[in-house]
Amino acid sequence: MRKSIFLIGSLMVFSHVTAQKKDSVNQNRLEEVIVTASRTPEIVKKTASTVNIINKKEIAEQSLISPDLSTILAYTVPGLAFGNNLVSNRGQTLRGRNVLIMIDGIPQSSPLRNNDREIRSIDPSVLEQVEVVKGATSIYGNGAEGGIINYITQKSISDKPLSGKTVLGFTSHELFNNKMFKADGGAGYRISQSFYGNAGKWDYLVNGTFTQNGVKIDGEGLVQNPRYGLGETAVNNAFAKIGYNINAGSRLEVMYNYYSSLQDSRYILDPGKYGERPSTGKLGEREGVKEGTRYNHNGYFKYSNKNIFHHTSLTTTLYFQDFYTIYDYRNPPRWKTGGQSAILEKKYGFRADFNTEFGRDNGLKGSLTYGLDLLNEKTSQPLVDGRIWVPEMNMIAAAPFVQGKLFLTTDLTLKAGLRWDKMSVKVPDYTTLPSNKDIPFNVQGGRLNYSNLSYNVGVSYVAFDFFQPFTSYSRGFNIYDLGRVLRDAKSNVLNEINTDPVVIDNYEIGFNSKIGTHVDFSASYFYNYSKLGADLVSVNGFWTPLRAPQYISGVELAVTAYPVRGLTVGTHYTYQEGKVDVKNDNSYGKYLSGLRIAPARLNSYIKWNDKSQNLQLGIYHMYSFKREKFEPAASGKYDEGEGPVKDFNLFNFQGSYRFNKLVTIGLGIENVLNTSYFTPTSMYTARDAEYVRGNGRYYTVSLNFNY
Repeated sequence: MRKSIFLIGSLMVFSHVTAQKKDSVNQNRLEEVIVTASRTPEIVKKTASTVNIINKKEIAEQSLISPDLSTILAYTVPGLAFGNNLVSNRGQTLRGRNVLIMIDGIPQSSPLRNNDREIRSIDPSVLEQVEVVKGATSIYGNGAEGGIINYITQKSISDKPLSGKTVLGFTSHELFNNKMFKADGGAGYRISQSFYGNAGKWDYLVNGTFTQNGVKIDGEGLVQNPRYGLGETAVNNAFAKIGYNINAGSRLEVMYNYYSSLQDSRYILDPGKYGERPSTGKLGEREGVKEGTRYNHNGYFKYSNKNIFHHTSLTTTLYFQDFYTIYDYRNPPRWKTGGQSAILEKKYGFRADFNTEFGRDNGLKGSLTYGLDLLNEKTSQPLVDGRIWVPEMNMIAAAPFVQGKLFLTTDLTLKAGLRWDKMSVKVPDYTTLPSNKDIPFNVQGGRLNYSNLSYNVGVSYVAFDFFQPFTSYSRGFNIYDLGRVLRDAKSNVLNEINTDPVVIDNYEIGFNSKIGTHVDFSASYFYNYSKLGADLVSVNGFWTPLRAPQYISGVELAVTAYPVRGLTVGTHYTYQEGKVDVKNDNSYGKYLSGLRIAPARLNSYIKWNDKSQNLQLGIYHMYSFKREKFEPAASGKYDEGEGPVKDFNLFNFQGSYRFNKLVTIGLGIENVLNTSYFTPTSMYTARDAEYVRGNGRYYTVSLNFNY
């Protein structure tokens, strides 16, 4: 029934639009171009899906408040769940589904073992823009069930041999009294240095950024729970990109990025009581080794040719990722003798993208993007002491794909694509590592083979500035966190363990509108369904996949107004809800947990630049609605993931003043009103140890030097 209503509505929209005449309102706003949606440059309004682009200027503005990418994205991307104020991004879904995170197309997410560290995998100081494509997509294959977030890194645009930029920042929650320099006052600092330039056919950009976070304080002045926390964390990022222009149409490019985030805290957990008092930090000796991401290496070697043969361009990319993170120390009964787990991932991949344009001179115009993806990934989850929780899984994957685009008229575009993924995962013999309540299983290894055909189709119509509708359908899939399934095995035979992938049918209808020269408006409705979902439920303190049919639907609305020159006012609203068919009888009587469904959210902002473009100010507001869908058990306690989520308001501020072309000073204030609030994650998780508040008021002062 939902599908029928969706398709009928789509036809009504397009039949109404084609009966109109083209709006001739002059537009001065620039068209945005994205490369993620179809792997070739494409105008956003013709992508036939909801797309968000966070440009370099917006990243810089938000970074002045907080350089945490999880927070930056929560304030700028409708449909993305609010961050949990922890180093983990668990529960930060996109439209209720897992999102594929990439750095220049290099996947940070892993289908073999979800590390919950993907969003914080690079420093924002080296980003040119962030491209977000909503909904399941077949163009990148496995993992993109909720959409894609692609971090696009910078390259030099200078015409001089040597240019540079230095950024110095200082952060404290006590900016205006004598406590600001004390360690227990939460003081931190940030240093970023870039050099870039152009010499003949060569161009380069190198950057090093170091951030030292102080102790994190909540709105009541209490030290936050340090477990998985961002307080007293040292973040390092080293980046380099070198390009060589062989001729006007072909280029070689090499990129490398190193990222690490390690916590060295003097505090340990002081457990709270869910619903009564927060978990905080107290001085003490921490068990185990330092937790955090020891390293995340990413790099690629890329060759591009704008005309490899007749009307055809080629981009080939050879890439790698090497990742290692360590989690916090857990006492029994997590394991019989306690310990710390770690995740190691190594990826080696190759991509070949051809793009052929046809009909340039006459006839039907369009393009065809086609190619091949190859990937080898090895992932494991051992304990630091050498015990094996998840054995090393070795995946080899190959995927040919084709994506076509037809310009039926100048304004009517039809897109369609196919991708066939063939994957083989080798699993060795292993023994499960249970808690005290379970018994170990000796599991005979073997190979898990997967094949999947994904496809998509979409239509966009842009004849009218005031009404530019689109509709799309896409099928995506995801081998959902295979390692989590294997470590909880209750069978001695690998093939008897349910490791079937999640297959998602995603539908979307929406429109973009430019009303005169002063207002932009967009709206979309989405619905996605998977016959075999993968919601997480807690079993004996472990998050375990629940494999059952589920659906999610929602709406996104966004308005941006330009009342006068230099002033921008905007707001966006997101609502989503989902249910799961636990009994598998088509009843869908249970709501999806908070790990999947975020509360509705309203984000608003006001930004202003003076005529000289020297002074810039911005105020940002977030209202997170409540979500209370579950009843407590007979004991009065809520099941984990089902706690009631209360509403809250937050205000942020940032401003900067450019004295001249060389020097700019900035001020950012996070949580201006020093609101004391619990994060949505801490509320729905319903665990005493994870019942934590968000940040209180924090000030950041920065100095930028360009030369």
